[in-house]
Amino acid sequence: MKTQIIQLEPHDDHISIRDKMNWSKTPRILLILPRRRKFDLNALDLKLLQRHARSLGAELGLVTKSSKIIRAATALNIPFFSSNLAAQHEIWTPQKHQGYKRRKAPQNLRSLRQSFRSDEAKWRTHPASRLGFFSLSTFALLALVFAFIPQAKIVIEPERRVQSLIIPVRANLEVEDVFISGSIPAYELSADLTHQRSLAASGRIQIPVEVASGSVTFRNLTDLAIQIPAGTVLRSIADQEIRFETLKDAEVEGIVDATVEIPVKSLVFGERGNLAPNLLEAIEGELSLWLAVTNPAPTSGGGDEFVNAPSERDHEELYELTLSYFNKESEEEILKELAEGDLIFPDTISEIQILEAIYAPLAGETGDRLTLTMHVVFQLLYTKEVDMAELAQSALSASVSPDFTAMPDSLFFSQIGEFENTQPGVTAWQMRVEQELRPNITSAQIAALTQGRSTQKAIENLQGNINLATEPKITISPAWWKWLPISPFRINLVIK
Repeated sequence: MKTQIIQLEPHDDHISIRDKMNWSKTPRILLILPRRRKFDLNALDLKLLQRHARSLGAELGLVTKSSKIIRAATALNIPFFSSNLAAQHEIWTPQKHQGYKRRKAPQNLRSLRQSFRSDEAKWRTHPASRLGFFSLSTFALLALVFAFIPQAKIVIEPERRVQSLIIPVRANLEVEDVFISGSIPAYELSADLTHQRSLAASGRIQIPVEVASGSVTFRNLTDLAIQIPAGTVLRSIADQEIRFETLKDAEVEGIVDATVEIPVKSLVFGERGNLAPNLLEAIEGELSLWLAVTNPAPTSGGGDEFVNAPSERDHEELYELTLSYFNKESEEEILKELAEGDLIFPDTISEIQILEAIYAPLAGETGDRLTLTMHVVFQLLYTKEVDMAELAQSALSASVSPDFTAMPDSLFFSQIGEFENTQPGVTAWQMRVEQELRPNITSAQIAALTQGRSTQKAIENLQGNINLATEPKITISPAWWKWLPISPFRINLVIK
């Protein structure tokens, strides 16, 4: 028999398949479903395709290996085959078509209704029967009230036990994660600190405040008149640093050994300018070739004053005080940079390196106080509190019994023993870790011991079957009710 073979695509649905079937002019239509890709075709789609095939006067067949489609085809009596060749050689199962019959409207509905009515049984209207059914309904209602209306709250405090371990810990700069074997990350902190300190100056120095003055006599060594300009500099033969200058212009007559007296003023402040007679005898410049000079009388008026100034001892004392501050307060300053609970390894703190030390005033300058601003840096190793907590929790959880649960916020850990620097960047120590445990108690266990019982009996059952730290407290609502609810979900359990 001629058969129209239709190869379906994975994207086809029952609408597109119907369109392809419309071109069929054969008594049989064979749909070949895709094998390697999922094809979504449910029982309703097959039913619609079967009806459409019948409307075209053809039988519908399938080629598929999908168990889901095969089950649907079997239910609809649609033949299915494993291959196209099998469909050509095997016999197709006849498909029965049941026509739809229109139901006729029943005639004389009232008489038909009367025929179905039967006389009501006499016992249903008897007063005793009614009273019995009323009593049963009342009892059922009371049972519902007893089961669902009461509500109880049970507060228990189980006995707790302390789980304690001592574990080895190794903080390593090269480790980035926490391992249950005891390795945790170590971190390096570089502390950069600045501190300023001052103290009162204990020294006094003499400073010049007044200049000396006097007069000198120039003597002509030639027979020429010599002009002496104001500002001519003269120098002491006893101290080359003491110099004077002339205060006005003058001229020496052109006669050998002619003299002229000129006022002078010291260029150096202080008592150093008070010279004895005949000490100011050197002339700077070319005039020394033609003139000689001397001070026949001493110069006077130069004065010094004593003022406060830091001494060398003050510098040394302030330096030591500032260093001692860093040695004492450095740990407190470091703690400000760390989170609460972080652990510092004391043996890893490096020596303080002084980057800058500035004194004010500078050496040789005057001042009532000496101030030192010191900038230092040092390094240390530490570990974080969160990493130690993670290690402690992992170690405790690995050894806790399945019958117990850790209490929230009960984890505690502390260092025991000394820190050991086994190698650079690695610090080892022992740590004690503890937590509180409570037994696992479920609402179902409590309900089994208390439901439907009086308060006293429920308390006795709880104390006899569960290790409790205190007597359980049971509150029943309403207060006048004497028994705990029968329904477990009406019992509220609170574990302290």
